Amino acid sequence: KINWFAIFGHFVSAVTMMGLIWDRDPVIIPYTETYLTWRNVSSSQDCPIGSRTFDTSNGKFCIQSTTQPVYCNDENECYGLNLGFLIICFHILSFFFQLGAALTDVIGPIAGYEYSVMISENKNPLRFIEYGFSASIMLISIALLNGVTDINLITSIAVLTSSCQLCGLAVEYVDSLRVKWLLHLTGWLQFVWSYAIIGHAFIKSVEDARENGGTGPPDFVFGIVVSLFLLYSSFGFVQLVELCVVVNPYKKEIAYVTLSLTAKLLLGWMIFSNVLVLSR
Repeated sequence: KINWFAIFGHFVSAVTMMGLIWDRDPVIIPYTETYLTWRNVSSSQDCPIGSRTFDTSNGKFCIQSTTQPVYCNDENECYGLNLGFLIICFHILSFFFQLGAALTDVIGPIAGYEYSVMISENKNPLRFIEYGFSASIMLISIALLNGVTDINLITSIAVLTSSCQLCGLAVEYVDSLRVKWLLHLTGWLQFVWSYAIIGHAFIKSVEDARENGGTGPPDFVFGIVVSLFLLYSSFGFVQLVELCVVVNPYKKEIAYVTLSLTAKLLLGWMIFSNVLVLSR
């Protein structure tokens, strides 16, 4: 029953969000990329701070890292991600995957997967496959809102997050408790490092504001950043508890589905509220 409530909640969220942004301008956050630029200068000219000098037979060069949008057309429209579309996809993925799992109990196994049978065996591979996509989308959205726009960092966050979910999936299929802990802790390492990239960008924005006479973001923004981290990491704590004590497989599934009904919906709407503020 809780799973069906979660299915309905994600469907309603996706449809409502599509309706809310239908007549608004899309919130496109451009990708950037950082690369080295080689600038030929005269022998008497000093290189700017942050660059290094390289003397060659072809003259003196200043080598410096430069950050630019990945691609912009003649109308100054830059290639990037539609933030509203990302959040809608997050809910659509959750809706279809959880609906597909529930339907296997009605129409029978699909590709050898039947929801109730998998839960009785203390496994649910479809959950972690879905998380591999939806969790990556959510963390990319949080990263973009915190100023992480480098396409290499965004890609790294997506790969780390998907790998984290694969570690969670593997935990349910191995028998050795030591290997389970190794996989679980590796998953936490991947997740924490992904969020550390976002946290570093947020802290730098606060430091920059204060160094330039500003006060930085209001206090409630700090609360939002911490809340997003706790909501996002709550799924990992379910498996952590499972490794520490014996948990009934049905209670474990209830915990995951309840989080899908609460934490995932809260995460989606907290991020989508930024879309409503930024769009016109």
